[in-house]
Order: sequence, then structure tokens, then C-alpha cells
Amino acid sequence: MTGAPGLSNPQKAALTGAALTILNTLVGVTADASAKDLVSSHAAPQLMALSGLLAVGVGLGLSAAGQGRMILGTATPGRVALRSCLGALSTLGFFLALRDLPFAELFPFMALMPIMGAALSALILREQIGARVWMALACGLTGMLILFPDGVHGIAAGHVYGFGASLAGAASIVLSRGISRNHTHAFAQVFYAQLACALLGLLALPFVWHPMSLGDLGLLAVYTGFLLTTRWLMVMIVRLLPAYVAMQIANVQFVWMVSIGYLMFGEATGAHVWLGAGLIVASGIWLLQAQRPSPSPETAPAAPPVPAE
Repeated sequence: MTGAPGLSNPQKAALTGAALTILNTLVGVTADASAKDLVSSHAAPQLMALSGLLAVGVGLGLSAAGQGRMILGTATPGRVALRSCLGALSTLGFFLALRDLPFAELFPFMALMPIMGAALSALILREQIGARVWMALACGLTGMLILFPDGVHGIAAGHVYGFGASLAGAASIVLSRGISRNHTHAFAQVFYAQLACALLGLLALPFVWHPMSLGDLGLLAVYTGFLLTTRWLMVMIVRLLPAYVAMQIANVQFVWMVSIGYLMFGEATGAHVWLGAGLIVASGIWLLQAQRPSPSPETAPAAPPVPAE
């Protein structure tokens, strides 16, 4: 089977990764919506523990059904363990930041993740970061800052949590790209990440436990399903795109949130919000263009022959 005319394999990988990233933002927003009521009535560690245990149970069930190598096998156990711990810390940090900060103030920290991811990709994976990439990342960060013209006044504990969550999350996603190069299945990365979330939540569970109704447990199961899907998609995405590119394109989820706020809740959206969202989308497109390979010697036009003297 031949590929689409004019598209090389790196270009197809970039386009596929971008499409999966946009799909992943929709899944992630749905997961957040399904967890909205839970977060308001139950502590973050309790949700992390129960959701993590449910996900681990699903993984162990698949393993018992003959999928053990896919679920439990890894060629890099040390890196998988580190990535899982970082992911759990990032999840907890964003929960705590959301608890202590207004919702809007959390997004500048999320906007820092691509910048951190780019630096960590160069440091950990030895990926080359060109000038066009840095300019695109700066464009995206500017877009996020425009969304909040009043800025952040003063440093509080929530800001520390947000910064730590961004750093841990960026490192986790960058490590996932490195792990994927060693033939560790995507489901294994998701399984161990959820195991780390469950263990971290269980440490605090005795201090925050609050009984849950059957309705809340059902909503938790729905949330867990969406969460597993979005984490699996992210592992697949970073096999196709550098981590900082995926994280930058993922900022388009703010557009979905603005749209949902307007269509479902009648929230007024200022011009600065649309301008910021436009810059975020533009930076994602710019990053994709930066991934286009230079013409190879085979496809470059041949030089005209030099006449013999």
C-alpha cells in the first residue's frame, strides 16, 4: 500500500500525532467534566486511591486473561517507576493547586509544561531544539498569558504546587517518549502510572476518607475509564511526536473549555480570551511545521551537468 502523495513518513507521523492529541484533549475535558462533582465533595487523595485501584484491577484482570506481557512487561523498569512516580506527584500537585487557586490561575502553570518539556527533551533525550521550535513555544506561552491579563498577584502555596506539578508532569511525558523507544507497551506505562497514583492516594486515605454513594462510585468508574483512555492516548502520541510538541498542541483544550462555557453555561468570553486561544492554536500549527523534514538528497532536484571543456 502506498502512502498519500507528497507526504513522507515523518509528516504522516506528525499529522497522526496531532489528530490523536486533539482527540485526547476532548477525552480529557470529558474526564474533567465527569469528575467535577466528585472533586467538590471528596478529597483528591481519596479519588486518586479509588480510581487508581479500579484501574489496577482492570489491568490485573487483563493480565490474568493472558495479556500479562502487554500489561506488566517493561524493558526499562527503573524509568517506568520514575515516570509513574512523577505522574502521580503531578496529578496530586494539580489537585492541590486547583484547591488553593482560582481556576484561571492554574492554566499559566499548564502553559509552562511545553517549555519545560522542550528543555527536558534536550537534556534527557538529546533531541535537537531549533530556533523555530523555541519561537513557537514562546508564541503559545504568550497566548496563555494573554488569557489572564491581570496576572498572578503574590506567591502562595498553590503557586508552588502548580509549578511543581508542571515540572513533574513535563518530566513524566518526556520520560514516556524515551521509554517507548525500548518496546515497553503503552498499556504497561498506563498500568504502572495508575498503580503509583493508587499507592500515593492510599498513604493519605485514612486521614481524608469520606463515604461515597453508589452514584458517586459509578461516576468514579466513568471518570476512571476516560482517564485510562487519555493516558493511553498520550503514550501513543509521544511515540509519534516530541513530548513538547504534543504538550503544546494539547493546549487547544482551552478552546473546548471556552466553547463549552459559552454554549452550555452562557459565560461571556472577552476578546483577549479569543486572541490567546488563537495564539495557542497557531503555535501548535507552527510546531508541526517545524517537524517537517528537509528535502532529502534523493528528492532534491539534480544540479545541471557541467559542460566538458
